[in-house]
Amino acid sequence: METYDMGHLYDGVDIDELGGGHLYDRTELTGHGVQQLFDTDYVIVVNRRHVQDAHGGYHEQVGDPVKVVCSVEGRAQQAGMFSISGAEDKSPSGQNGGGLQEVTPLQILARQWPGDIHSRIWYKGDWYDADGYPTWRGSGSVLSRHWEVRCRRVVIGGYVPGGIPEPVWSKEVGADGPRDHQTGDRP
Repeated sequence: METYDMGHLYDGVDIDELGGGHLYDRTELTGHGVQQLFDTDYVIVVNRRHVQDAHGGYHEQVGDPVKVVCSVEGRAQQAGMFSISGAEDKSPSGQNGGGLQEVTPLQILARQWPGDIHSRIWYKGDWYDADGYPTWRGSGSVLSRHWEVRCRRVVIGGYVPGGIPEPVWSKEVGADGPRDHQTGDRP
């Protein structure tokens, strides 16, 4: 019985007999790569800073909004997407008069992230606040390194008369990877 060395399958084979050249010779390429995980969506990040005065605290915008090409995933906590423990929040605190409170409905994965814990994020007509500080996920390959940002919805655009239009942004970040010709209609 003959054994084969799987590490050298084509040793002793004349490459010209197989057609010669390289693997993708005579293959038409568009010049664009495939769509990457981090190129599927976009958000608009509005950076803010916390200001404390005699009347309490508030946030004010710092700089121009930034468009971030990223991947946006819906997320629900294990116990459910309402309240941290999965139980109802019956406290009459804040602007929510008790009842169920949505927690961390979005997770954003982006190559670059210009925001911080005070950022306000616009996504598909709704406003979100960063829920915790953005986390750098630097382990793995160079292509898989990314920022992870969890967000909670604070304003539902469908409830605002006329909706919430996309903010006017000054620059785009995060679109480092090659783009697929099929994503040409994507913003």
